[in-house]
Amino acid sequence: MIKIIPDNVNINFIGQKNKVFILSFIVILVSMLSVLVTGLNYGIDFKGGYVVEARFPVEQSLENLRQKFAASSFGDFSLQQLGKDGRDIVMKLQSTDTDTDAIADQPEDQAGQTDSTEGNSRSENKVIEQVKAVLGEGVVYRRIETIGPTVGAELIHNAIIAVVLSILAIAIYIAIRFEWQFAVCGMIALAQDCIGVVGAYSLLKMEFNASAIVAILTTASYSVNDSIVIFDRIRENIKRHRKMPMPELINRSINETLSRTVLTAGSTLLAVLALCLFGGEVISAFSTPIFIGISLGTFSSIALSAPLLLLFNLDRDKIAGTPKVVAGTAT
Repeated sequence: MIKIIPDNVNINFIGQKNKVFILSFIVILVSMLSVLVTGLNYGIDFKGGYVVEARFPVEQSLENLRQKFAASSFGDFSLQQLGKDGRDIVMKLQSTDTDTDAIADQPEDQAGQTDSTEGNSRSENKVIEQVKAVLGEGVVYRRIETIGPTVGAELIHNAIIAVVLSILAIAIYIAIRFEWQFAVCGMIALAQDCIGVVGAYSLLKMEFNASAIVAILTTASYSVNDSIVIFDRIRENIKRHRKMPMPELINRSINETLSRTVLTAGSTLLAVLALCLFGGEVISAFSTPIFIGISLGTFSSIALSAPLLLLFNLDRDKIAGTPKVVAGTAT
């Protein structure tokens, strides 16, 4: 295995644990305050709008289309190219009219369903006229769907449930695979990482859409993977060095896995950074929060999750498989 850090490295991570704890608290506090004060820049997936699939007579440049929509009456928008010939485009658009809100307020009875259908049709026809004004004639509109505010609210609710259930599943796995102390420390580190990513969306005013949920889950999975590697080394060293003080043992375990962690994180971050810089607007918007998340996850795995174990009373005898000696009992 390639080693970019010497085997005898001995960085005193435990000696800096209090500074790391304070820094992590600041990350969480700033992120939560930013979300509470300035909020999130919700995308069309959450705010509601329209999905339009269109086929053009000739190949289109996404950059030119973005410039046209930026100068139009639409609010937020996103464009995605389908196929290899560059003629099929999927557009997610946020209209400035109030038809979508009116549809959401329709009654739920039979007559209300009819009114909702008619309102939906009027809204979609209006969107087609707006899009035609931007794109001109000769475009075939294959599909148009309305994303109402109710759908956006349900998506937010389901996204929160998905993230929470995923983190709980990770916690259960760590608790079964190791001990509950490892699970608690891992969850604290995961919480910092996920909250930090959400805070980055708020601070940088990045669009918070369905891909943001993917970025949060990617951050969680990457972070817990590195933490488990370090946890596993700690457990091995507890069995190997039964009398070594716990702070020294944890510090040794982090240093022994440091080369692997840095190499894995560094190669991943370089690839993601290339996407951020050269991947274009759409890919950059997705890869930037992942870059931030992996950076936070690497930091928390090395400097936060393992040192947190010192705050809990690990049963070293149980981990090492050493029977406890009861006072006054002959051995």
